[in-house]
Amino acid sequence: MTPKRQQRICRDDLLTALGYALPVLGGLLGVVYVNTKYMNFINPVWAVGAGVLLGWIIARVIRKALG
Repeated sequence: MTPKRQQRICRDDLLTALGYALPVLGGLLGVVYVNTKYMNFINPVWAVGAGVLLGWIIARVIRKALG
C-alpha cells in the first residue's frame, strides 16, 4: 500500500468515530446539565435527547466539511 492510502484509511476511521463519539458526548453533557442546573426543568430526558441531537448535527457538519 502507498502512504497516501494509509492516510485515507486513518481519516475515514476518525470520521466514523466522530459519528459515534459526538452524540454520546452530547448526551453526557445533557446529563451533566440536568444534574447541575435542574431548576424545574420540564423533563430531564429532553436535555439528554437535545444533547444527543446536537452532537449528531455537529458530527454531520464535520463529516460534510472533511469529506
